[in-house]
Amino acid sequence: MGVFSKLFGSKQKEDNLEDDKYIDTIMQSSNDVPLGISNNNLIYVGYNELGGYYYLQTFIIGRLKSKTKEGAKIIIEGNDYTLELNSDMSELESEPASPLDAYVTKIDFEIEKTAVEKLKKSTMKQLRLTIKKKEVVFTVYNEE
Repeated sequence: MGVFSKLFGSKQKEDNLEDDKYIDTIMQSSNDVPLGISNNNLIYVGYNELGGYYYLQTFIIGRLKSKTKEGAKIIIEGNDYTLELNSDMSELESEPASPLDAYVTKIDFEIEKTAVEKLKKSTMKQLRLTIKKKEVVFTVYNEE
């Protein structure tokens, strides 16, 4: 296998370079800074309070395309905590986002007020989103 990669180049290196360009294209089209970044997706996160209930609102843009009636789960891992949240709606569907050649998936997660106060970007390590059998791992994005 090593001989072939020397002769024809490494497909993995090409894929990584393509993914980096793809992510850069998405980031340049937005004025906001993402919370997390994966191989080919970005996650933007915000909080909202409605009638005494708190929600973690996520906006995933990239190659993730999913349609489910089973909901989603996100696990947020931090320095001294792990938080598992379930989506507030069981029915989710990604929508095409042109001209980016991407999909947008909006998911709200129920969260307790005490958990909202605990979450800080500086203490987060990663976020793991699970929809159906797909898992996307986001590392916390730090601007340079």
